Amino acid sequence: MRGIRASFWVAVALFSASASAEPPSSPEAAQQPATVTVEAQRQRELIQEQINTYVSAIAMPNRGEALLRWQSPVCPAVMGLSAAEGDFLLERLSKFAMDAGAPVAPKDCGPNLLVIVSPEPNVLLKKWWARNPRLFKDDKGIGGVTRFLNSTQPIRAYYNANLDCEGGAYKVRGGGTYVPSHCTSALGSKLSWEVIRVIVSVIVIVDLKQISDLTIGQLTDYVTLISLAQIREDPNPGAAPTILHLFTDKGTTRPEGLSDWDQSFLEALYTSNTESVMQLAVIKDRLYGDLAH
Repeated sequence: MRGIRASFWVAVALFSASASAEPPSSPEAAQQPATVTVEAQRQRELIQEQINTYVSAIAMPNRGEALLRWQSPVCPAVMGLSAAEGDFLLERLSKFAMDAGAPVAPKDCGPNLLVIVSPEPNVLLKKWWARNPRLFKDDKGIGGVTRFLNSTQPIRAYYNANLDCEGGAYKVRGGGTYVPSHCTSALGSKLSWEVIRVIVSVIVIVDLKQISDLTIGQLTDYVTLISLAQIREDPNPGAAPTILHLFTDKGTTRPEGLSDWDQSFLEALYTSNTESVMQLAVIKDRLYGDLAH
């Protein structure tokens, strides 16, 4: 009996020890952490690629210059909308501008951001330009003005910009090439732009016939993005969620407003160092920090 009892308690001890020990890992379980790590790395690389595509596709750097942005306070005005719609647009645009860090003027100011909604925008523009030949700065050639006047885009923007320095001026070389004078203390530096221009006014033209199916929120947010930053005429931001898909995603669900990507881009633009040639790379890094959660 003693031998049986002893064997029994030995068996109990062995059973308890085996029950408390961790079961051997299966091959699938052993591979799971590695699989998760690889998948996470792929997701990070994918979002990095999307951010690179998005920023490079929409930002419009001029050769040898920093990205354009507002330096003087933005003073928006709107024509062609009802009073209620106009007030909504102005208040929402101003809020997004302040959130991004762009300077915003008080209400009693001289407009420098004009949003004009018209059923005949090209006719209006040509008549307006004929009466005011200095409406559009053509220091980089008349071609940009001509394209803007004859554009068929639903919403378009023309950016008037000046050199951000005292006494700065554009010089002319043989053959009519416009060359900006040097305006920073970093002349000859490979780390800083020699020229920094800033937006002094923006004219946004909205073709009423092409936006009849938009909400006032969609219209406002699209205008906001192209007003606060110089955006390419035909951007292709890829798969990135952005209000710029408003007229390209036909047959699919249209974006309702500024996306997190759009707002992060504006904030990055207005907090970046305009003198640094790394400005675009810094903006991309800021977006990655904001969006890659």
